[in-house]
Amino acid sequence: MELVVVIAILGILAGLAIPRFMDATSARGARIVADMRTIDSAIMMYNAKTGNLPTSKDALTIDKTTGGVTSAIKVLAAWPTPPTGTAKVTAFNGSEVTLTAPNPNEYTLDAANGRALYDGKTVDQILTNK
Repeated sequence: MELVVVIAILGILAGLAIPRFMDATSARGARIVADMRTIDSAIMMYNAKTGNLPTSKDALTIDKTTGGVTSAIKVLAAWPTPPTGTAKVTAFNGSEVTLTAPNPNEYTLDAANGRALYDGKTVDQILTNK
């Protein structure tokens, strides 16, 4: 009898825990989308301040001379690192996009178009499932 109660309690705990772990993949996807939008915003700010697109992720620190004093203005505090593991994003059309971390696991900069890329895709391509 006691064993049945223990098994029932473990079943209830597993029933509560499994959905929480399943939501972790969508949280990873939301973080990827948020990071990519942040990088894209930093690229737009860089372009507004310099009139050029950044050529590397290090270029997102702008040197500005004011009154003979050179100071660095950061448009991006640090280059984000995406989460590891599988991530799921719900596209605009309601379909689910599964993202896997590229090797190496990082966002890249498309200097020609001024966009952040994750596994070769922009945030727009991810959200439209293209």
